[in-house]
Amino acid sequence: MITSRLIKFLSTAALVVGFTTIAHAQATRTWVSGVGDDVNPCSRTAPCKTFAGAISKTATGGEISVLDPGGYGTLTVTKAITVDGGSGAGWGSSLFSSVNGFIINITTNLATDKVILRNLSINGAGTTLGVDGIRFLDGASLTVENVRIFNFSGDGIEVNQSQASNMFLKNVKITHGAVGIKVASSSGACAGSMVDVHIDGMSSHGFQAVSNSTFAIRDMFTARCQGSGVRSEAASVNLAILDSISSGNNFGFEATAGTVRIGNCGMFYNNTNLSTIVQTGGNNRSGGNSTTNVPAPNGMTIN
Repeated sequence: MITSRLIKFLSTAALVVGFTTIAHAQATRTWVSGVGDDVNPCSRTAPCKTFAGAISKTATGGEISVLDPGGYGTLTVTKAITVDGGSGAGWGSSLFSSVNGFIINITTNLATDKVILRNLSINGAGTTLGVDGIRFLDGASLTVENVRIFNFSGDGIEVNQSQASNMFLKNVKITHGAVGIKVASSSGACAGSMVDVHIDGMSSHGFQAVSNSTFAIRDMFTARCQGSGVRSEAASVNLAILDSISSGNNFGFEATAGTVRIGNCGMFYNNTNLSTIVQTGGNNRSGGNSTTNVPAPNGMTIN
């Protein structure tokens, strides 16, 4: 009898442990929907309501996907993750009045600490505007693709790292804020590339490289910034910029320190087209600027 009861007890305990393990399992892909609920398991048929609700149920390196148009809130990212808002009218929206939109702060310092934000609308609209659209504070790599960031009081994208990192931007539009993109790493360079980036209507600078920044940039358009379209501020900054336009800014391309190389770029209707320490590989165009300077030659070698 005792043996029989013991067997039943152990069997029941095993079932409870099994159910508990299942309940706490994390999925490689989770889903959010405007009609979801964060108490759900975040499956496709039982989606969550917010990005914050879904991330705890998503495995490291997994993906949060958006099922339908909706506002899915802000998100603090502490592990490798992909957030994909879908495509077209189904892009996931994040509204972040008075706070930050996405904060990436992965402190494990692993090479696999990579974050991808794709197909998102990040809107700081509200009585009090949101602060930064994306803050990259710690982590190995950040990719931002097909993302719109607008209506914010701080930076569209801010990098403020204490270690080397990578950042890749493609098809990103940032409007109506203070600084479009600001990079300031205290130790180790933030390096990467930017392709098809549009920054418009900043009360300060379009792209501000404060320190420890190395980027190859192509097809960047900066316009109507009260500061500079592109600005370098430290000897640790190295920027190579091709096929880009800076228009209607205080400075088109400005280097107070560091190295800024431009080729096949246009500078139109700025107060000053560029600062004289900006280097050129040739084939640049200036027109309609209040002050026109000549860049330093031999910035790039043409083979």
